[in-house]
Amino acid sequence: MRTAMQWLALTMLISPAAYAEEITLNTASAGELVSAAQLDASTAEQIVALRQNRGRLNSVEELRILNGITSSDLDKLRTNVPMDLAVSKSNRHYRTVDEVLSEFNDEPEILEVQALALAYTKTHPELVDRWLHASKNAAWLPELTAEYQYDNDVGYDYEYATDVDGGSFSTLTDGDQDWDKTYKVRFKWKLDELVMSSERIRIINEAQDIVKLRDKVLEEVTRIYFDRRRLQVEMLLAPPQKLRKKVDNQLRLMEYTANLDAYTGGGFSASLAGN
Repeated sequence: MRTAMQWLALTMLISPAAYAEEITLNTASAGELVSAAQLDASTAEQIVALRQNRGRLNSVEELRILNGITSSDLDKLRTNVPMDLAVSKSNRHYRTVDEVLSEFNDEPEILEVQALALAYTKTHPELVDRWLHASKNAAWLPELTAEYQYDNDVGYDYEYATDVDGGSFSTLTDGDQDWDKTYKVRFKWKLDELVMSSERIRIINEAQDIVKLRDKVLEEVTRIYFDRRRLQVEMLLAPPQKLRKKVDNQLRLMEYTANLDAYTGGGFSASLAGN
């Protein structure tokens, strides 16, 4: 027994860091974030303030809403500051589907998440409609040309004579000055572009690309949203007994949350904290 205690004490002296409490994104102070992830003090303080405001952070992606934070800062946090897992279980018994789904009433509906994604990716249908409307009306605006001319003409009349000594001289007999100002404004319409302009054709082509991107964004966001919800239901109704499976489920939940945050610019986690 004595030998074992001596070995343990020696091990702790050799490698005390192995027994030190590990910081996480939800426990680190601003100073610890500066030291662990090489962040500037202002960014670290913003992270701590956001965490205190929301109660906890569920993913690094939530930090995208902070002013001044960069992709490099997020990568440093992912590498050097681990996320702590909020593993929980419920002993409640459910009798209906509505009772199960009511557990998630405080989370945003799929339509709200889709709207957040469209706003973040700039693929909302109203935006495309405004572009098309503007391109259609653009041809009604004339090409405006404005011109201003200013002329200052000065004229003098002289009388030339010869004196008694044979020398010549001139005498000013009359003088005038003419001020001439001219203004010209020209409006020019390209009537052929009222039917279909090159600009409108370009906007239509770009709008078609945006529609394809929008469909892809909606499809991916919807898939991730309901994969996440199915996992939540599984964790609620059939919680695993082994810790490793619990950790795996929690990591998958964090992954789904991070993916939705990536499509919404952190808006998904912000809506979770706001409810």
